[in-house]
Amino acid sequence: MALLRFVASLASLAALALLAPPALDLHASAIDHVAAEAGLRSRVPTLDDWQITVRDAAPGANPSEVELVLRGPDGRSERRRLALAGTSPEDRSRELAASLALIITQWDDPQDHRADTTTTTPTTPAPASPLRGWLGLGPRMELGRSLVEGGLDVQGGTWLLHEHLQPLASLGWSTSARAGLGLHTLRLGLGLAAGAPLPRTRLWLGAHALAHGAWTTTSDRRSTSAWASSSELGALLQIRWPRWLIGVRTGVDLALPPLKLKGDHARVQRGPAQFIVGLQIGLVFG
Repeated sequence: MALLRFVASLASLAALALLAPPALDLHASAIDHVAAEAGLRSRVPTLDDWQITVRDAAPGANPSEVELVLRGPDGRSERRRLALAGTSPEDRSRELAASLALIITQWDDPQDHRADTTTTTPTTPAPASPLRGWLGLGPRMELGRSLVEGGLDVQGGTWLLHEHLQPLASLGWSTSARAGLGLHTLRLGLGLAAGAPLPRTRLWLGAHALAHGAWTTTSDRRSTSAWASSSELGALLQIRWPRWLIGVRTGVDLALPPLKLKGDHARVQRGPAQFIVGLQIGLVFG
């Protein structure tokens, strides 16, 4: 049943991803969005790695002026204004495609961005990058001295300080059984990950710490329950796209105090340290 619930959850995530806003949104009134997209794709083979929005500039501005919002594969965002000089929608579409292609090719060179002043409005400061976060679901497995636990985690986070810090929130469930002794654990906690995106890749790599309150219940001929702490320390790797990500974490779960559980035919101990590995498949917001 747990596997079926997991498959159903992944299907829900996939459906949400399909309903997410498009990565390429070229709907300014001054251009032909079909021609602009065709011209841009012919110039930028890696266009699917980008999220680009083109909209009309603020009310009262030049009708041929558009506002650009670009988010690159590295997660960095930039907002610009571009005054199009073409006399027809087709001309303006070609001009837009060429300008966007130039910005993309210069994306990894901040000096070139500062030098390219012909497409920006100097009196309008670029706003700060929007806050980006993620929410994911995935399986977890723990290996301890006398038991193996499997379950599901729902986790979320936000990238802060140029994506070097991630505040994390976590809700998890795991279960194990041995010789008729059933074990169920619920965890709720907060934590922090510190790291950095690797240049010119989709990867974010760092270390994380999560502090949980854990409620464990056992069932044999009778049921018992107990509270304990569950502190997770380890490494976190994320593979990120504009709208979704895959995360892998591994480390040690410190269960303190250790729980020693006795059934009619089995004895298990949870803690003090258990190896953990987890997988997250999630959506990116912002």
